[in-house]
Amino acid sequence: MKAKTKEILIKTRRRLFGQNIGNNISAFQGNGIDFAELKEYSYGDDVRKINWNVTAREQKPYINVFNEERELNIVLGLCVSGSLYFGSVRQKQEVAAEILALLGLSAIKNSDRVTTIFFDELPVRRYKPTKSQNTIYAQVEDALSLEMLHKKSDLQAFADYLLQTVRQRSIVVLVGDFKNEADLSFLGAKHELYIAMVRDRFEEDPSIEGVWSLQDPESAQVHTIDLDERALERFRSEIRQLDAGWRSHFLKNRIGFTKIYTDEDPFIKLREMLK
Repeated sequence: MKAKTKEILIKTRRRLFGQNIGNNISAFQGNGIDFAELKEYSYGDDVRKINWNVTAREQKPYINVFNEERELNIVLGLCVSGSLYFGSVRQKQEVAAEILALLGLSAIKNSDRVTTIFFDELPVRRYKPTKSQNTIYAQVEDALSLEMLHKKSDLQAFADYLLQTVRQRSIVVLVGDFKNEADLSFLGAKHELYIAMVRDRFEEDPSIEGVWSLQDPESAQVHTIDLDERALERFRSEIRQLDAGWRSHFLKNRIGFTKIYTDEDPFIKLREMLK
């Protein structure tokens, strides 16, 4: 296992399996689906099922009882793109791998089943559903070592692929930098959909005036560009418009979302999005 993989996994395990339960991501909790009744709490009952509203009203603990409990089906999707091979603080690819580690191990901790898919314009890798920590470790290492340069992300193709192949209603989390548009409304209607957008502050607000030779990380084409303040502001405006469109799309279709910068802690942002 590579050093960077170990670093991410150690950090993730400390967060998720530490003693401070209040810091844990509550992403994939709530196994009970079919509510049956309330009953007074007895020693040995699962404290996670306590109904706090009823407990407060009755001044003694009550728990929710369900007719059936079933594991949640978690699908993690990595949007593979050359633009992830960038970062002024650390690479977006590394942040994306840490997000996969946090979400994957969080699901495993909750005894849920995780399916992970890497996708650019076509499926790159699809891992079988798992409840194994070792499988999550391997997926994180793969996400870190995957060659991103000269890969193009097709979000619409990814959404259509998930609609066709993920038949059971699932919690779907897509991780990428979302530099192009797509219609995720059908995917959001079929599944409980969340978006973890990974960005670097420099790419949203660049300050590199002058003549530069820049290579497109997806097409590999090199362009010589004279960047002045007008050109930079036009670029910033296009990014703002793209993100405003995404935000409107997510809110309209009740899709959970967060933006995580390379200088931020993914754990905090994910916890806020998923609670």
